[in-house]
Amino acid sequence: MGSAKTALLLTTAYNFEERGMRYVCMKPRLDTREGSRSVIRSRIGIERECKWIDPDTDLYQTAQTLFEENMSVIEWFLIDEAQFLTERQVDQLSRIVDDFGSNVICFGLRTDFRSCLFEGSRRLFEIADTIDEIKSTCTCGRKTIINARIDQNGDFVEEGAQVEIGGNERYIAVCRKCWRNKRIEQAARQSLPLSFHR
Repeated sequence: MGSAKTALLLTTAYNFEERGMRYVCMKPRLDTREGSRSVIRSRIGIERECKWIDPDTDLYQTAQTLFEENMSVIEWFLIDEAQFLTERQVDQLSRIVDDFGSNVICFGLRTDFRSCLFEGSRRLFEIADTIDEIKSTCTCGRKTIINARIDQNGDFVEEGAQVEIGGNERYIAVCRKCWRNKRIEQAARQSLPLSFHR
C-alpha cells in the first residue's frame, strides 16, 4: 500500500492507448471499494474501466473470447489486486503468455496484515518470469513490507480473515521493525496491572 502501484498500472494503460497497443485492464471483483463500478481507481484520483475477475473466472478462456471479439491477440493484460487471484488463475495467465505470446503484468500486494503470502502472490512468486518491487517508505524512513490492519484506535489488528477490503482507514504500510515494535507495545499495554487510587 502507498507505493502507487495502481497509479503505475493506469499510466501504463494510458501509454499503451497513446501508442495504439491492444490491452485490457482487469481486477478481481473481490475489490469492492468502488461499489459495483467495474473500474480500477488510484488513490490519486485517476481511474479506468476494467473487466471483472470472479473467483471462478477462467482467464485463459476469457483471453480466447477477447481475441475472437477483437479479431486479434491482446498484446497486454494489466491485472490489478493480483493477490486476490487463485493459484489456478495465475497458472492460466502463464498459459496466456506461453500459448498466445501476450504479455501479462500483475500489480498487487505480497503479504497480508499478518505478513503471510496471499495465494495469488505466492503463485506469482513461484512462476513469474520477472518480479519488480515497487517500494514505499515507512514513517521512520525504512522500506515498508507489512500492510498492517488497524482498528478505530490505530492499534494493529492481529486476528481476522485474511481478506478485508479497505483503504487508509483500515490499513497502514509499515516496515518490519515498526510493525514488531508496535505489536510489542500493544502487548505490554494489554498486560499492564490495574491499580486504583483515591
